[in-house]
Amino acid sequence: MAEHEFDVVIVGGGSAGCAAAGRLCATTDLHVCLVEAGPDYGPASEGYWPSELLDARVRPGTHDWGYGEEREDGTTVSEPRARVIGGCSAHNLCAALWGMPADYDAWAAAGNHGWTYAELRPLIDQVEQCAEPDATHHGHGGSLPTRIYRDEELSTWQRVFLQAAEAAGFPRLPDLSAPDPPQAVAPFHANVLDHTRWNSAFAFLDPVRELPTLTVYDGTTADRLLFDQENATALICSGGAEVELVARMFILAAGVYGSPAILMRSGIGPSGHLTELGIFAATDSPGVGENLHDHPGVAMRFGPSPAARRAVIEEYRRGTLLQSQVILRGTSGQCTEGFDLHVLPYMHETEAGEWEFMMYAFNMTPRSRGRVLLRGDDPELAPVIERRLLTDPEDRDMAVLADGVIMARHLATFEPLTSTIAAEVDPGLRVLREDQLFAFIRSTVDTYAHPVGTCKMGPATDSQAVVDPTGRVHGTGNVYVADASIIPQIPRANTNLTCMLIGLKVADAVVQAIRDLG
Repeated sequence: MAEHEFDVVIVGGGSAGCAAAGRLCATTDLHVCLVEAGPDYGPASEGYWPSELLDARVRPGTHDWGYGEEREDGTTVSEPRARVIGGCSAHNLCAALWGMPADYDAWAAAGNHGWTYAELRPLIDQVEQCAEPDATHHGHGGSLPTRIYRDEELSTWQRVFLQAAEAAGFPRLPDLSAPDPPQAVAPFHANVLDHTRWNSAFAFLDPVRELPTLTVYDGTTADRLLFDQENATALICSGGAEVELVARMFILAAGVYGSPAILMRSGIGPSGHLTELGIFAATDSPGVGENLHDHPGVAMRFGPSPAARRAVIEEYRRGTLLQSQVILRGTSGQCTEGFDLHVLPYMHETEAGEWEFMMYAFNMTPRSRGRVLLRGDDPELAPVIERRLLTDPEDRDMAVLADGVIMARHLATFEPLTSTIAAEVDPGLRVLREDQLFAFIRSTVDTYAHPVGTCKMGPATDSQAVVDPTGRVHGTGNVYVADASIIPQIPRANTNLTCMLIGLKVADAVVQAIRDLG
């Protein structure tokens, strides 16, 4: 078994992991090892990246972990998670949004000191380099370039949705990261440069790749941590030969499924579950794997008019067709403050090669909670994912989505949407009563692909908290988590930028911890 020694080992080269590695290497002389299960295609400038990972116009289907949720009705719903350096920032549709200030303030109010919006504001400026200087709720000194889609760049389906929303009375919002007005519509900011998906590796890792203090192991799957009392001493990895990586500090940035799985294989987690699998439960931490949640959503499908179909074919031929560019923020009947809905136009390519016109409604304040479990102690085994969507006892999540569908139908009565749509295909006008609408939502519900929460951040007094406000795992001295899994309550936004911020913030905490040790 080969041995290597570093100051910090980071597990996972996704949005947060690349940000953490870049931060540590750019600001300190610490020796950092970044471990990634997928491939590393090197700097953007060298030109080895596959085109499907670069092209922001279409969401790629390659480089995926192949995870799925097995539902009680026997169906399996895919849960796409990227297996490549850059993580899901190399896979997504590049919506560069921040949560509302109140979202982060709520984290702090729950006992997570240092996480108010005002305290995070300097980090926002260190994550993002927004092209619009007057976008006051974006960052302007960071590594990730973003810009808003201009009206002339919008694809047909995106443009007519935006115009119909304005005709329906929704004000145009210059910035979807701004809290007011709550109900509004706008194109979103995106981390896209000339159609290139500018992922976290390009932004944070490329500037430090040539430093002698950085080592990247790709194609290497993290298994478990070895402990001496409360301190981890090494990370065991597989990928060809088994490798033991020795370090002073360890940061798990393996994502909402990977990070809790590594903790559980290391003996930190719900003791009953670990014992059933034959894993010694060194630390009973019942919150590991719990609190899984995402923005649940439902898709409506529309048949395009002949003119709209021709326009899409022409846009595809010219290379100007984008799947998603515009978001409407809405308020359901359940909402008491701000907004709780995203309604958006979306294009989907069928297996027959035709493009579907869709509208999605997403509940941005979900109450349902699921969990992730291990199948066994083999790191190559996919986890058991139980999302448990729409299971909150008061059925609030269902009611919010029903209002979202009604809102989308209302928009479709305004031009130019009305003349763009030939028919509502799914659920169709046969679905009108509340019970019919609920049945449709329950049978088709999916998510926004923003899973969070499985290593919940909170004070030691919270029995479900896995990490403290610095990201350090409760009960350990040198193990940290820095990814979407520490988010206690999902923000009302796409989570990619927030994950990058988490990477920076936890990296700073690790540096401070090393300094404190002397």
